[in-house]
Amino acid sequence: MKDHFRMKTLVLWSVVFFTSRLSGQTVDTVDLKTCFGGHTGGFRVYNLKTDTYIQYNTEHCKIRFSPCSTFKIPNSLIGLETGAIPDTGYIIKYDSLLHPRDKGLLSREPFKHWFEDLSLAEAFHYSCVWYYQELARRVGQERMKHYVDLMDYGNNDISSGIDHFWLCSSIEISLNEQIEFLKKFYLHKLHGFSDKSFEAVKSIMLYEVSSQYKLYGKTGGGDCWNDKVIGWYIGFVETDSGTSIFAMNIIVNDFEDLKNNFRIELTKKILRDLKIISGT
Repeated sequence: MKDHFRMKTLVLWSVVFFTSRLSGQTVDTVDLKTCFGGHTGGFRVYNLKTDTYIQYNTEHCKIRFSPCSTFKIPNSLIGLETGAIPDTGYIIKYDSLLHPRDKGLLSREPFKHWFEDLSLAEAFHYSCVWYYQELARRVGQERMKHYVDLMDYGNNDISSGIDHFWLCSSIEISLNEQIEFLKKFYLHKLHGFSDKSFEAVKSIMLYEVSSQYKLYGKTGGGDCWNDKVIGWYIGFVETDSGTSIFAMNIIVNDFEDLKNNFRIELTKKILRDLKIISGT
């Protein structure tokens, strides 16, 4: 029993860790309740160099939720690998008949860009729903199912419809599974995909560069319940000391709770508190 489970408490940087070794994984459990401000949520990060995990809210990390726009990472990868689009600069024309302009969104970031012709890189940056719906339709149900199965992405269920299965619909994935997906993505170990496709998607994931780190990621969000909204931020951060892969989600009351880059700033705060990145 001792070989399979050990527990110790470490006090570092005023953060309390409980370290366990289960199923061959070394996992530090940390209390981040104050960061989440009373909201339900979870966080998990994996250190590639040390092969160790830190997580908050262990049981929550096991629960599957809709990936929402974080599915733009696999959707981009599949679109490029299948040749549905040739590269990250490929432009799909905006169709005002299919997607009429919404006056309430025309002055708001990033939504105002949804009513423009966009490249894959731009659509990823602006998290444009219609572009990725069109991309999925071009991939098609059969090829999409094949590649989602190869990825072993959450429950692998795209049955609810080729252009919306990731939008509070049939496919679901947990925080733990997001980490394992991103780990294979980063290491180019997802079967059936080329190095060229991996590097292309990584390039559009780049969000922020500082003198201390490079941050790559994708947000996601959806009103998957009548009275609650889920917010995601997943990705990885490269520093001089190595690469850490992270996934965070939080369940809030409405989209207003997610404004001002809340998901990204919350994740960066946690990464700073854990001494994974520095700076403000």
